[in-house]
This record gives sequence, C-alpha cells and structure tokens, in this order.
Amino acid sequence: MSEADPPLAAARPDVTLHGARRLVDHVTAAARSEGRAVTVAVVDTAGVLVAFERMDGAPRFSAGLATSKACTAMTFGRPTSAMESMFADRHAFASSFVHHGGWYLGRGGFPVVVDGAVVGGVGVSGDDAEREERLAADAAASLTGPEAPGRSSPAAGA
Repeated sequence: MSEADPPLAAARPDVTLHGARRLVDHVTAAARSEGRAVTVAVVDTAGVLVAFERMDGAPRFSAGLATSKACTAMTFGRPTSAMESMFADRHAFASSFVHHGGWYLGRGGFPVVVDGAVVGGVGVSGDDAEREERLAADAAASLTGPEAPGRSSPAAGA
C-alpha cells in the first residue's frame, strides 16, 4: 500500500473494561454512601455494553433505561439532559425521535471523554432525575475532568 492509499479501517478509541469498571464503581460507591440503589451502564462507541451493574434494590426497569441513557450520551456526545432541553417544545418530534432510535431524552446520561475524544457513555437510572444526573456527571468527570461536554471548566468563565 502506498502512502497515497487511504486507510481501510478507522482507528476508534473505546472505553476499556478497566475504565468502564472505574465508572461503575464510582457510581455504585456514591449511591451506596447515600443509601440509594441504582443501575449504571457503560457503553463503548458502538453502543455495546462494556460494564453494567444493577444494585440490589434498584428497579428492574432501570436496566434498560441506564443503557439507553449511556447510548444516547455517547452517540450525540452530550449529556442526555441537553437532549431533554433541545426537544422540550417539540413533543411530536421528540416522540418519533425516541421511538426511532431508542434514545433517551432526560437526565442521567453523560458521554465519556478521554483525551478529547468521546470513547463511550455512562447512564444511571433508578433514582430521582437530579441524583441520576449528578451520579453520571461525577462518574464521567472522574475519568475526563471538568472539560467533558456538559461540564463547565474553571477557565470557561474567564
């Protein structure tokens, strides 16, 4: 193959099992410390589960929701709460959009960004929306720092 030939495969960074387990452990430790039970899902850039845990006491339905939140955040590279506000006044479109792709338009999902690239998504379900959002955001920031999409960095206001 000459230097002029384009590559035949794309190199895509994905969250590793080690990184995904760190995210799950971060969420479950925080939830446990608050006496709460949640479900957390971490997906790679293909939307495939890498790590998952439904804590004892978390609602069964939260398993599917956590995965949908993780996939939505990864696919669109933004928190699912941003998707919620984007479609707030477009109910018919939002309904068909969600039905078409299984997307989740609410709080609790964050993209996982490493070295400036989205490498996966983390989704949390089974508690109130505000807590789910905080747990997912804190977990994503634990790997990526405050510069992740949807998080403000200290320099942002300067």
